[in-house]
Amino acid sequence: MKCLNCDCEKFESKNIRFNPEIKGEEVEVVVPSFVCTKCQTPLMDGEQMNMLRRSAADKYRKHHHLLTSEEIIKYRASLGMSQAAFANYLKVGEASIKRWETYFVQDIVQDDHIRLKCDEAYAELNALEVHWKSQSSDIYSGNRPFCLELFKQAVRYLIGFTKSPLFLNKALFYADFKHFQLHGMSITGARYVHLEYGPCPDQFQNIYQLFLSKGILTSGGHHILKSIEKPDLSVFSDSEKEVLEFVAQMAHKDSGQKLLKASHEEQAFKKTEPLRLISYEFSKELKI
Repeated sequence: MKCLNCDCEKFESKNIRFNPEIKGEEVEVVVPSFVCTKCQTPLMDGEQMNMLRRSAADKYRKHHHLLTSEEIIKYRASLGMSQAAFANYLKVGEASIKRWETYFVQDIVQDDHIRLKCDEAYAELNALEVHWKSQSSDIYSGNRPFCLELFKQAVRYLIGFTKSPLFLNKALFYADFKHFQLHGMSITGARYVHLEYGPCPDQFQNIYQLFLSKGILTSGGHHILKSIEKPDLSVFSDSEKEVLEFVAQMAHKDSGQKLLKASHEEQAFKKTEPLRLISYEFSKELKI
């Protein structure tokens, strides 16, 4: 091997910063490369070049919230499939699988297809979104369509005061119903169901599982949940923030135990049959 710049034949291996272009966008990665000991010019062999391409592609994918090559490989491995079997499962060519597992960036439609076929929580959420969009705003959603982003940020905020889903669900119930009582509209558009442990957001287990799988929440054991990031309260109006803060302060005193107890005494809970949706009309009779 000879340096292309000075003809020196002595090289050493170093981690070098490169700025390759992926789909018209420059990305920055640090990967191993041989470097001329005389003039410090980098020179890569085939293996190092492939690593550079894959690292650059994955950096681009992460920036655009696409599955990385490693994540695609993990999906295939979790299904116990060869590349050929995985291609047949996804109804794509085997060449596509080989490229996606290296340095060929899938487009957003292909990425969504892979997730739907391989990620149970993602597929469940997709089904839920279809379900939510097929339902018009009504008295069971607080006169507004369900908004996953608002629900996510409300969860991120209130989980800091309630810790567990048991108490979190009651805080969410009171936040939505209190805002409806004051302003005629819920905060998140969530529908609530009469369950054994009180009012709970419809499909909350699937939603929380999705948040856990996506790293939005983490589990601390013993049914304790924590938010990875701080909530983005800028998505809420002033009236919504006031209600969220009001409920948070109530929950802060005892992590939400008072809210849990109070929710069982609400007419919204008592007058709704088990497993039935709770009407926001009951917000007129809230005890807090």
